[in-house]
Amino acid sequence: MFEIEAHYHDRKIYLSDGRVYPLGEILLRYFSINFYDLGELFDVCERAKSELNISSLFCPANIGERAQEIEFAYDSIMDIAKSLPPYDTKHFRHGLLRNLFAYYNDIFDEPFYEDSEFEVDDYNEHFVNAESTPVSYEEMYITEDLNELRALSDYEFDSKKVFSNYENRKDAADFTTCIEQMTTEFAIFIEDIIRVKNVFMPFADELCDHNNYPSTEKVIEVFQKFTATHNLRNSYMNLESSGSMCMGDTVIETKKGPILCETYRFTSLGAFLYFELFKCIEEKFMPVKCRNCGRWFIMKHTTFSHYCKRLISSNPPKSCRDISMRHTFKDKLKNDPVWEIYNRAYKQHYARFMKKKMSKSEFAEWGDYAIELRQKAADGELDVEEYKRVIRV
Repeated sequence: MFEIEAHYHDRKIYLSDGRVYPLGEILLRYFSINFYDLGELFDVCERAKSELNISSLFCPANIGERAQEIEFAYDSIMDIAKSLPPYDTKHFRHGLLRNLFAYYNDIFDEPFYEDSEFEVDDYNEHFVNAESTPVSYEEMYITEDLNELRALSDYEFDSKKVFSNYENRKDAADFTTCIEQMTTEFAIFIEDIIRVKNVFMPFADELCDHNNYPSTEKVIEVFQKFTATHNLRNSYMNLESSGSMCMGDTVIETKKGPILCETYRFTSLGAFLYFELFKCIEEKFMPVKCRNCGRWFIMKHTTFSHYCKRLISSNPPKSCRDISMRHTFKDKLKNDPVWEIYNRAYKQHYARFMKKKMSKSEFAEWGDYAIELRQKAADGELDVEEYKRVIRV
């Protein structure tokens, strides 16, 4: 359900549905959104495998009522998936457990109500031969109209009935296989969402704690720090996801013609975001947290900055980066005598230029001369008192 196929070429990600994203943009969407109650959803997903287990050694009481709570959690998780790429164009059907329980109705002790409009023949075509391999739970949808299905709370499990004959035992085994697949997939997905906030964002932030793109040595240092311990209890605290990836090559058609792409298939969201994060590091399309507004942006192999270009005022238009440059300049004037002397001399010469006591070319020539003097003073090649005297000439 949460598998992803994507093609990569020239700092762009081509999704299988035809959409194209600049490198880092999908990752940025997950960095920039806040989800709530993720801890509660994770707890439900962790309990689901044991609470829906119908093996002969463990037969949960009130399985239908337990399944109802899990169903609500799964529906919420699918709503999260639909809010972000690459899943936002995918059709998720709610009611997975209601469909699955209805499909394997014979292993439960309550028959369908006699006045139900739902007929057994409506889903007989989905049954799997007893000797065949169980199909994925995603193939077991019965109807889009869930009103025709029984409420999950109506289901009770009768172990004597289940293990009384081969067909029921086979159905119980297939049901258990589908439950294991479903509960594992949802648990990994919610882990991946939590991992973005708990690991990916701190990892990216530490990479960019200096005013430049991280060097190879810096990446290795931070990577080793984040992978030094493997958290078995809370896997969402690990940098790497539980999912996997396989790679190939594909020619795809674009508006500019066919291109040869690297094709990746990911079994989980976490594997996909991990891939994109490290492609960003490799290509210097770094996710950076703005130190003014706190939002994340992608710094695309240009002059590095911790401030984004989002407008924070419209009259006059100013961005976070504009504000930061003014603050940086003011800090230099306040704390650096070299810059303070330069600024006073600049104001004096600019006033001469405005009063026509200096020509434009003379003012420009002095400007180049003043910058050269400022650099020499900053490097210690020129004494501060001498610098103060000559820059005013």
